[in-house]
Amino acid sequence: MRRCVSLLLILCWATILRLWALDFGLPHSLARPDEGAVLAVAMRFFQGIGHPGFFDWPSLFMYAACAGYVVYFGIGRLAGWFSDATAFVASASTHPGPLLLVARTLSAACGVLTVWTTARVGTIAFDRPTGTLAAFFLAGAALHVRDSHFGVTDVAATCLLMQSFFYTVRYDRDRSRRDAVLSAIWAGLAASTKYNTGLVVLPGLWAIATRRGRASSGGRLVASGGYGSLALVAFVVGTPYAAIDAPTFLAALTGVFAHLRDGHGAMAGFGWIVHLRSSLWHGLGWPVLGMGLAGLVLAVAHKGRMGLLLTIFPVTYFASIGAGQTGFARYIIPSIPFLCLSAAHLVVEAARASTRAIGRPGWAMPIAWSLATLAAAPSVSSAILTNRLLARADSRLIAATWIHEQVPAATSIYQSGSVYGHVQLHTADPEGSDRVREVVYDEALGVFRHIGGAPAGLPELLVIVECPLFYCDVPERIRAVAESQYVRRHEVTAFDASRTPVYDWDDAFFVPLAGFAGVTRPGPNLTIFVRR
Repeated sequence: MRRCVSLLLILCWATILRLWALDFGLPHSLARPDEGAVLAVAMRFFQGIGHPGFFDWPSLFMYAACAGYVVYFGIGRLAGWFSDATAFVASASTHPGPLLLVARTLSAACGVLTVWTTARVGTIAFDRPTGTLAAFFLAGAALHVRDSHFGVTDVAATCLLMQSFFYTVRYDRDRSRRDAVLSAIWAGLAASTKYNTGLVVLPGLWAIATRRGRASSGGRLVASGGYGSLALVAFVVGTPYAAIDAPTFLAALTGVFAHLRDGHGAMAGFGWIVHLRSSLWHGLGWPVLGMGLAGLVLAVAHKGRMGLLLTIFPVTYFASIGAGQTGFARYIIPSIPFLCLSAAHLVVEAARASTRAIGRPGWAMPIAWSLATLAAAPSVSSAILTNRLLARADSRLIAATWIHEQVPAATSIYQSGSVYGHVQLHTADPEGSDRVREVVYDEALGVFRHIGGAPAGLPELLVIVECPLFYCDVPERIRAVAESQYVRRHEVTAFDASRTPVYDWDDAFFVPLAGFAGVTRPGPNLTIFVRR
């Protein structure tokens, strides 16, 4: 009962961390880049359009989000929010916040479920104390907590692959055909949420190919083929147009792998280095990362076959994503539960060995929990600081409100940098999308243009967007024009530029992974200039 209560408290803690500030940035639709892609595809499904029109990610998560939209629409229709489906679709363009929140809630639920599944895997692969400690590490893992707030595919895919690995471990222990079938199905569904998590079939295939008993090599080959075929069927069920429109799917898949290989924008180096130095170092905490890596070696030496089974996926997955120069921190999330498992194994075995040496075996678990708490502290602290930032108003929302209150209608406005850092004026006035006229700057010719391409004069407002990421580049001529022909009227400061926070350099997400001192809110620094 005490162990069950411990796991229940861990799950409650995991839930609090993942629901805290879940509505961050809303109604700004790019507070978390890529959520808009999920929204667009899921709305296609809601309108009865079968083809996703998008294969950069597989479709299963979008189908799940669409199911959430159907539930939300049903509630809204009963409550009188929407007269019919047409009104619901129209509201998605002006009020996307509730729909983004549906996808975020799905991701947060998957994050909590992954904590529970990790405990189950640890219990079967090692023992109950190891499973509970592994769940404790994952519950407070900063990167997993952070990305459980995002309505995108990474945490959901990790949840599904851990379900597959759970049944793989059970199959390896009990040799139940049912477990092998479930392992294959969950692996296919994981791949249908994020392509490269399909590598979780490798532990299952290895368990089948090396199973003990009287099975012939031919029988093992047939069983392996059946396992792979079943996983493929599950993938196609979740992403049916991969088979229906195979040429488009294969072309998109080729583009995805080329992008992974060639780099995104920051070009921080090969993924192996980026993830070890940054994503895992800050997202899992260096103590848990170090113990996790050492724990993988210990598991192979101490548990033999089960240790190898635990190691196959994280090693092959890390090798595959590290070979390219696109290093989004979220790419490493599927490896985190495995590192939590191996770290927990190391802590438990170290505590048992030390207490046996001093003749106090009853002290093993109190010592293990003390070590685990100290090791998890940096990551938990980072998770809490991230959530505190997410709970504060985004700088782009504050700037939108100021412009709405201070600037007359039909004002022309230019914003520097990419769209990811821009102020969305409709967040302050959803019905007044035509309140301002956006213009762009043709850097080659040194002139402003309307969105349609026609020349424009100097805009009445300049919004200078600044941040350490390459998304916030400001042309030098714009800075000169701002100082000579405009007056600085308002500033919204999100971070102290003299500090050096650590960001996910490839990602247009304006909350750091580490170095929170001097960061006061999400978003870039914004300076609003008014023409003289």
